[in-house]
Amino acid sequence: MKIRPNLSRTRAAGFTLVELYMALAVFGFLVAAIVAVQFFASRVFTLAATKLSSTASGRHAMDLLREGIRSADDVEVGTYDPVGNTFSNIPLGTLQIGNAMVIYSNNPNGNNTNFGTIYFVNTAASNMCNVNYSNGTVVTSTLATNFVVYITNYYAFDAEDAFTNILTNYVNNRVIHVKLQFARWEYPFATVASSNGLYDYYQLQTRATRRIIDY
Repeated sequence: MKIRPNLSRTRAAGFTLVELYMALAVFGFLVAAIVAVQFFASRVFTLAATKLSSTASGRHAMDLLREGIRSADDVEVGTYDPVGNTFSNIPLGTLQIGNAMVIYSNNPNGNNTNFGTIYFVNTAASNMCNVNYSNGTVVTSTLATNFVVYITNYYAFDAEDAFTNILTNYVNNRVIHVKLQFARWEYPFATVASSNGLYDYYQLQTRATRRIIDY
């Protein structure tokens, strides 16, 4: 009688070559997806950080200007010459729009137009500065640069009526409109040639009027 060998031995555990290739492919796709998410998150963070850093000083300035206008004794829109350090009112009959605004200190006992603060846009330096104004003379020693940075527009201030029409006179209850436009590299750490257009643009604006009205 011929005895047949026992073939019920347990197979050795392991992966086939096809299974190994499939596992490597899945792992590769997983690593690629993680890297792509990291690059996307880094890009979003860079864009958000650029926008926030570009407009942070602008938002702070808007708050200060708005509160200054509301509590002012008087507000005038005009033009400021940063070279000669002179402020000029917009003449009557001309649109009340300019690169500067002077906020006079509030005096509850009466008008006090002898002392104020001028805020002006200096397009040569792409910033907004403020300087004290006393008895029609600019106190140059108080000049504060970089009050707001990355500004591109020259006409940042105008006086309007209740329907947002720019005035041509000095009406008492005028609304002061402040508009700041910014431009900055979209990727601030990248080397960008002058011909490339990797800039992003932002705009902040607000309107305010004095709480104290002279009759």
